[in-house]
Amino acid sequence: MDNYNQFLSVLVLAAGVYIVYEYVKMLKTGHISEILLLGKGTPESRCKDREAYTKRAYPAVLVLAIVTMAYGIIDFLNFFVVSMAMVDLVFLVIFLIVLFGYMIYTSKLKKKYFRPY
Repeated sequence: MDNYNQFLSVLVLAAGVYIVYEYVKMLKTGHISEILLLGKGTPESRCKDREAYTKRAYPAVLVLAIVTMAYGIIDFLNFFVVSMAMVDLVFLVIFLIVLFGYMIYTSKLKKKYFRPY
């Protein structure tokens, strides 16, 4: 069980780093990330108001990146450096709340700003 938890710890930390990378890439290129915001098969060309969409979606990506990185770091420290199970549990709950909130929020944005098929 410990190996599984350690693997998940590293995986969450890597996901946090990847989300930060995608966020910075979106800011630099101006393209909307298919992985983080659109989903497979949704081209960004179907966006009705790109500026309004990115103005609302990018902060959500940043919050997800920060919380994922924070939880990844805490979880990593918990399993590899010093045991802090209660802090890890609190950050897990915060991470899950932010993750589900992100999914709901970005789904609503997609419905509002993208033309259907």
